[in-house]
Amino acid sequence: MSQTLTAIIVDDEPLARNLLAVILDDIGGVEVTAQCQNGFEAIDAVMKYKPDVMFLDIEMPEMNGFDVIKSIQSDMLPKVIFTTAYAQYAVEAFRVKALNYVLKPLDDEKIRESIERVKLSYGTGDAKPSKSALLSALDRPDKAHNDRALVVKDSDKFAFLGKSDIDWIEADGDYVCIHLGHKTHLIRATLKSVEAQLSPENFLRIHRSTIINLDKIDEIVPAQKGEAIIITKTGQRLKVSRRYGAILRNKLR
Repeated sequence: MSQTLTAIIVDDEPLARNLLAVILDDIGGVEVTAQCQNGFEAIDAVMKYKPDVMFLDIEMPEMNGFDVIKSIQSDMLPKVIFTTAYAQYAVEAFRVKALNYVLKPLDDEKIRESIERVKLSYGTGDAKPSKSALLSALDRPDKAHNDRALVVKDSDKFAFLGKSDIDWIEADGDYVCIHLGHKTHLIRATLKSVEAQLSPENFLRIHRSTIINLDKIDEIVPAQKGEAIIITKTGQRLKVSRRYGAILRNKLR
């Protein structure tokens, strides 16, 4: 095939789409034929442009990355490079050799490496990953492992944090702080996405920006207007908002 790849970019964040387009332009050898802000536009773009590769965000409203793949005919599905802010998807990506991923925030060198892998796969005649392989690699949870560990990206490495070791978790802008004893891991994610990986039997939201490990509670001090203060076993004092106070009381009963 030609050294120039055709590509479409699928991401609901305009800044992310524009940044990726700029990076690809700087790298060269890639012609972006469409930028899509949702899954519906992505499906239309694949049918219209028949791109060699699709940069696909996983977490999108209404139709996420998995839904996009499910909705495209297997013989029309281009090579897929997942772009995601969530490290747990990237770890699962290692399970499928043909699968590419780039963690956000986007890095020029990682994009370049992914492009080179795609070009190499075309050059060696490697078949496209099947739709079922793509979906099973990322959409199926590894229950045996996920029940024990929370996966986070720490610099260029992945850390597996024992869920039972987590004291509490808080949102901080575009990041989430995971506190384990006197250590804190900072990851780019939403509190909702992290909460989805945790068992409601052990973890409970006590504030719109805070989740507590129930096993790490040492004391609960009632406060005014239905609020409370949780004192953890490490001595941290955490506020329980009125909205979540009733939920906490019912849970502890």
